[in-house]
Amino acid sequence: MNRVGKHAASSSGDDIELMNMVFELPEKDKMIMWSEGYIDLVIDKLPIFARDTLENRMEKWEDTKTYFEKQLKEITKQEEFKIKMEGERKEFALFVMEHYPEYQSLLFLIYDDNLKDDDLRKFVFRRRFSSRKQYLH
Repeated sequence: MNRVGKHAASSSGDDIELMNMVFELPEKDKMIMWSEGYIDLVIDKLPIFARDTLENRMEKWEDTKTYFEKQLKEITKQEEFKIKMEGERKEFALFVMEHYPEYQSLLFLIYDDNLKDDDLRKFVFRRRFSSRKQYLH
């Protein structure tokens, strides 16, 4: 939890001071609050007139998350994917690496039946602020 989240969690926080702290945060830190799931706490503690900035961003990130959820559903509906998923893990891994390298981490979580909402949020964050370079193949 970053400084803004800790300030919002303390019950004696000043809402104007919190607002100034939020406005000073870079986009990356705001998205970290969303991906880690405590942005709602911060929004609730903000003055009413200052909430729309974070709410609008959060809506945009949720839309992106929904887009990736739809992509994953389309992939998992494909017959070839279903066949590979029922087979050996090694064959599945090779299939995923060849056909869907960008969704590799999420597809393995689906394979293990362990995909959570937090995983999707962190995936959206990593896609937006990835430190690794993306190369064309």
